[in-house]
Amino acid sequence: MPAALHNHPNSSVTAVVEEKASDAYSRAQRSLDRLMPPSSRRRAYDDVSAFASARPVLFSFLVAQALFSSLPLFLFVAFSVSCVASALGAAIVFSLFWIGLALLALVPTLLLISSLAVLLWAWCVGSFFVARWFYTRAPFAVNAGVQVDAGGKQVSILKDEHGFDGSIKGEKNHH
Repeated sequence: MPAALHNHPNSSVTAVVEEKASDAYSRAQRSLDRLMPPSSRRRAYDDVSAFASARPVLFSFLVAQALFSSLPLFLFVAFSVSCVASALGAAIVFSLFWIGLALLALVPTLLLISSLAVLLWAWCVGSFFVARWFYTRAPFAVNAGVQVDAGGKQVSILKDEHGFDGSIKGEKNHH
């Protein structure tokens, strides 16, 4: 770039714009090449050109229809996509609203039920320890009532003021 143009304030802006436009064009060309290879594009262009030469009236009719129909078709597709997007958005907002209300009911319910479960568990454990304490320290005899007759032997377990006593009585000989 000549020095005179380099010092001009618009020359750097123009150069940057040209460079960005060139980058955008090459990026678009690469994307188009990935979608449709140049050989396929050339073949399609040749087919369209041959059709236009062979049937110019029909070709001009089809081009006019495509040009005039493209805007309404694009607007219809945009409308359809926006309807679906807004319906999905509304459904998500609607669902989140009702899930939030249900959560407002669920949290206190879980706290109440958990508290009741802890109270019931504490009552059961406390009752067990109190009953065990009374049972082991009872000053009177408690017959556990366990008597088993096993093969001529009678086994009984007895709890008295001295603790537990297990005995085997009535052993019979089978000779």
